[in-house]
Amino acid sequence: MTVDLDLSPGTRSLWAGKAIPWEHLEEEVALLWKMAADNMRIGQNMSVRTSVLNLVICAPSVARARYASDLLRDLLSTHIARVIILIFEDDPDAPASIATWVTLRSFPVISDLTRHHFEQITALLTGPVVQHSAALLQRLVRPDLPIYLWWLDEPPASGDPLGSLAAISQRLIVDSASFQTPGPTLRLLASLLETYPACAISDLNWGRLTPLRQLVAQFFDGLEYRPYFDGIQSIEIEHAVLGTSASGSSADLPSTGISAAGVYPQRLQEPARALLMGGWLKERLTWRRVACSASCPGSGESLPPGAYHWCLENEAGQPTRIDIRPRREGEVPPGTICLLRLTSRLADQQALFSISRLAGDSDHVLTSIELEQEQPRQRTLALNEQHQESQLLVDELEITGHDDQFEKILQELASLLT
Repeated sequence: MTVDLDLSPGTRSLWAGKAIPWEHLEEEVALLWKMAADNMRIGQNMSVRTSVLNLVICAPSVARARYASDLLRDLLSTHIARVIILIFEDDPDAPASIATWVTLRSFPVISDLTRHHFEQITALLTGPVVQHSAALLQRLVRPDLPIYLWWLDEPPASGDPLGSLAAISQRLIVDSASFQTPGPTLRLLASLLETYPACAISDLNWGRLTPLRQLVAQFFDGLEYRPYFDGIQSIEIEHAVLGTSASGSSADLPSTGISAAGVYPQRLQEPARALLMGGWLKERLTWRRVACSASCPGSGESLPPGAYHWCLENEAGQPTRIDIRPRREGEVPPGTICLLRLTSRLADQQALFSISRLAGDSDHVLTSIELEQEQPRQRTLALNEQHQESQLLVDELEITGHDDQFEKILQELASLLT
């Protein structure tokens, strides 16, 4: 096992704090709070100690753990009481071990005179201990506070130890932008929701879609176009993927490994956002999935990675369809929705509602409404997407109950991807 030099078992870490045997962690936490109180009495600072929730961060590597730790300074408004970072070295051949560190994080609020404090415990688990992380976590959390579980990167296909951790948590937060296999992983999340209904599930990627979903809703807000919503017959979504080199290989593409800073790896294709958008529209339109006929375009085709095709029907029994396709783009991050087109028919009038990215401009989109025998009505709008992961996380931590709409979409996708 390779461990960063600043997180070696038994030694102090610059970001994780003092190495302490896990059975003595609470004693060390109490001592740290006493020292902080003494410092406040000597100085003129005002300490802000808040106790609202336990934030548990599950990381697959030390690099990712440190990345998450660095984000914590942006979460001051969430009133975190204790942060627990679990690092999983899930090698079945590795010896079972637990190494823990503790520190008291302190950041200025408004000015340096007022400081926000919270506890951070970091635990490096190796070997069979990983599968028993839920039992360990129950010893580490503040028992009187809810547990919010943030799982970095893609959960393991087996569902362990995510399932046992979700069983004792009030909220599970993921980011489907990091999923290498979004189909199976979204189905896994839907099964966890069914198995552990007390644990709410949310996705940072769903938050990224909010501005785009608002633009779709604006198409049909007015009385003029509202009837066209029920007449939608097809949904087309194109999402950005990294292209290939001139030779047809991916040799010139950025590495898919995780950088030393712990940022997400760049991926060739990431259709999760397109899947969420398609699931949302299907749910709003109350479409039902049906088997594709032999004459259906795409029914017999071998779809490329990142492409999906479904035949459905609306409440009136009329055929509808959803098509998701990858588009090679080098100017926007993989997963970005480049085109959303809704084709509708009302009586004998066809209408196209589309949202498309502008070439070379990742911050604006072109919205278009095209009716037969009429000039297209187009507008260029700022999308105002939220790219900062920390702000997306803050929004999720402020939700105290279930995000019913997202969880319904998750179930819709599970049925589509089966």
